[in-house]
Amino acid sequence: MKLTLVLRDKKKALKVSTKTIERFIERIQTDTKDRAVSRRRKQLKKLDYIGSYDKQNPPRLVYPSAEFEKDANDNLRMKTFNGVVALTVGGLESPADIEAVKHAARILHYTLAAFTGASEEEVIILVKIAAQDDTAPTEEEADALCEKGHRLASALYQAILPKTVRREKASVSSCFLMPLDEQPYFNPKAMALPVSEKPEAWEQSRDLADSRNSTDSLDEEMDEDAMAVSQETQRLMDFLNARYEFRYNTIMGYTEHRSRDDSHLEAAWKPVDDRSLKGLTMKVRLSGIDARENDVRRYVQSDMITAYNPIGEFLWEQYYKWDGKDHIRQLARTVPTSNPHWEDWFYTWFLGMVRQWQETNLAKYGNQAVPLLISKQGWNKTTFCEQLLPPKLRWGYTGNLQMDDKKQVLQQMAQMLLINLDEFNQISPRIQQGFLKNLITLSSVKIKRPYGRHVEDFPRRASFIATTNQADVLADPSGSRRFLGVELTGPIDVSTPPNYEQLYAQAMRALHQHNHPYYFGPAEIKQIMASNSKFSVKTAAEQFFFDYFEPTDNEEEGEWISPTAIFNFLKGKVGVSMLKPMAVSAFGRRLSAIPGIKKDENKYGTIYLVKRKKS
Repeated sequence: MKLTLVLRDKKKALKVSTKTIERFIERIQTDTKDRAVSRRRKQLKKLDYIGSYDKQNPPRLVYPSAEFEKDANDNLRMKTFNGVVALTVGGLESPADIEAVKHAARILHYTLAAFTGASEEEVIILVKIAAQDDTAPTEEEADALCEKGHRLASALYQAILPKTVRREKASVSSCFLMPLDEQPYFNPKAMALPVSEKPEAWEQSRDLADSRNSTDSLDEEMDEDAMAVSQETQRLMDFLNARYEFRYNTIMGYTEHRSRDDSHLEAAWKPVDDRSLKGLTMKVRLSGIDARENDVRRYVQSDMITAYNPIGEFLWEQYYKWDGKDHIRQLARTVPTSNPHWEDWFYTWFLGMVRQWQETNLAKYGNQAVPLLISKQGWNKTTFCEQLLPPKLRWGYTGNLQMDDKKQVLQQMAQMLLINLDEFNQISPRIQQGFLKNLITLSSVKIKRPYGRHVEDFPRRASFIATTNQADVLADPSGSRRFLGVELTGPIDVSTPPNYEQLYAQAMRALHQHNHPYYFGPAEIKQIMASNSKFSVKTAAEQFFFDYFEPTDNEEEGEWISPTAIFNFLKGKVGVSMLKPMAVSAFGRRLSAIPGIKKDENKYGTIYLVKRKKS
């Protein structure tokens, strides 16, 4: 018996190989050199854009029911029927669940093998089957045999399994993704489950699966009613799918639709809101289908609608397109500044933004860096921020964040991609040091959807950028490390839009192939804080401090002194009224943020090494 392994690569070329069942069981105990199965499992845990990932990293498919070969038209053709069907048991939440299913499968001597599937949350059970006449079937006969065998085996195994066997339409061409299991179960002496051609065999298996007597007249009436409802539901689905396309937008959290007449227009996608839902219902009823609004709602809001992640689709489409040039730093150079670190800072922040779009609520930290563009008005700062997103994702940009509306802020954190804190100087020091400081570090947000019944945990998507016309804007000394302050020396060149394909292709390769850092290390943070010192809002106490003191590294010319002593000295020089708004504790935090100042601890608290000025 030989199983068939099939791979259709990114160029759509069909690659076919075969392995004996013994070699296949050995093969699935270890991953490939590039860890293809493990990487896909990791990607799958992010719960989105797995379809886009599979397009860029085509998985290998396993056909257990027959040995296939390629024909002249690059299609699969059955060579030998194996007499095997695959049952899938999904929804397994723990290794204990997986082992329980594998252990139960061993009970029946029809089990050829049982192993963990590609998703790590399912078990594949290979069951041997055979027609009662024991003749070699044609491909068409093998299809019918697989379908009947799968139904019979599902009913038989469901009676002993702790989890539900997935309902699937089986054929000789049924397949599953390449699995990975260090300890698969394999029984080379498995017996074949006889599959009868008589309809009574299926009736008996249905009785076993549903635990009911099919000859009971009441049940027959219920079956007839259920059949009528099922047919009407199928008519409803057929009508809608014939005229519309549907997709569930995982970012926005709602189903979208467009007319098939507009299938060439990306802008034609619209949310299925209450108004459009009523319109769809009326069209369904006018066609003669007996359906209510709830019937239409159940379908379009169900998991039968294909999930769609607009971010993942876009990013993974670019992955293999990079030409090897540094387009991210080239974009940074359109921002004229004398800051020698700006290009590297922007590169790291840009990777952090793209990484943030791919994160889930399993992430520990969000993108904590915020470029802060400082210049006079009219130097194209806002236009530059808008142009960071390609037109296809421009819906994810906003420059209108109302910081006093916390619910709206958190919702935009979950749904937007880039938030511009425009006119940053208008954000009060109190919000900077409190709400905003916390907001930037979030990895997930807890909000209630519109019309939702309870609060849900959503992954944060948005990164921040900021613009201002004033230089002294950073009011939180300890929070200044989160801002990448750059003062412009001239207008930003926005005459040529960025090459989005290359820009995001470079970011994806840097993140997923080269593992470039998308966050700043301790040395870079120290560099950032030193650079940001000139953009800090100086309190009266700080200004007076520099009138009388300065930091020093030389203990012979300086002295170790506490914040309280410095504060009292300043009060004696300038008067209490000049320092009244400042508390000693707040003054100490300001001292700690001064670049280059040395501090130490003694038994009374923190002390600082300072030098008194002579004048």
